[in-house]
Amino acid sequence: MKRIFISLAATCALFAFAACSNNANNQPAEQAANDAAKTATETSSVMVPGKLNFVNVKEGEQPVLRALALVGNRVGSSDFNKTETATEGIRCIFELNEWIEFYPETDADYGIKVWIIKHKDDQSYYLKNKIRDLTPGFVQLGELYNDPDAEEGSPWCSLYVNPEDAEPGLYDFVFTYQDEVFATMLIQFFKEGELDKLSDEELANKMAK
Repeated sequence: MKRIFISLAATCALFAFAACSNNANNQPAEQAANDAAKTATETSSVMVPGKLNFVNVKEGEQPVLRALALVGNRVGSSDFNKTETATEGIRCIFELNEWIEFYPETDADYGIKVWIIKHKDDQSYYLKNKIRDLTPGFVQLGELYNDPDAEEGSPWCSLYVNPEDAEPGLYDFVFTYQDEVFATMLIQFFKEGELDKLSDEELANKMAK
């Protein structure tokens, strides 16, 4: 009887040790997943309109798109619609049906795409899923191309969002290169005519909100 008791105690101890070992092995993976989800949520909640948010960039490497300028054709003076490139403070408010011109700072003459998608609170979506025209909330796609026959200073891409395809609100510019997302930017579309009479200062205040 004593031998049986000792054998059972040893078996229980072995199972307990195995359970503890499994929990210890799983804990780092679970913690990493939780940390990743928390980081994605925090990033989304503090997204600054008009700022390029770079992702998938290896340490020590430059993103394929280093800076950007966006110009509209409906509202604001030439000072407001400046073409100096930046990583933040980029024009990020437009009217629906307004042409948007893209002026990038990059060494890639082609291959960069910009996807306009209804804003997602969970920005990690863009890292977990392939971006395509069937992506929920997709409304428009543009391709940045340095046309050698174009006049100097010409935009690399021009596009607009039709009011029949989208409603006013927040949207994401999702930038991809070779089908991999490398940056996102929060922008806002307003209905036609809503920004027409605003001064540069009033437009700048709207961008900051």
